This record gives sequence, C-alpha cells and structure tokens, in this order.
Amino acid sequence: MREYNGEEALSRTQVLIKIRTDTETWETEFKDEATGETWILDYPHSHLHGGGSPRLRKTERK
Repeated sequence: MREYNGEEALSRTQVLIKIRTDTETWETEFKDEATGETWILDYPHSHLHGGGSPRLRKTERK
C-alpha cells in the first residue's frame, strides 16, 4: 500500500524512524529501516479543526 489515513497512518509511524520535520508545511519524513522506503506524514486538510486527518504516503526517494 502506498498511502494510509487517520489513526492507521499514525500507528504505522510507530515502527518508522523519524528523519526530519518541516514545521512550516507540517510534514514529517520517516524511513523504514527494513525496506529503505521513505514515507511522508502530512495533513492535507490542515484548514480543518485540529489540522484535519493525517496522511502517511510512500515517496519515491530512498
């Protein structure tokens, strides 16, 4: 799967290594040490109350 949303997105970040956080865009980059895959956690509906639902998506970067 290439994308997770809501609570599932947040729970999947628990097994990833945080690489960096961009406080201006609310994006956090993670890496899966087992596979080398890079993931981005963001809030695409940040205009909603509480920042909206989180989204975790796999990037093409390794």
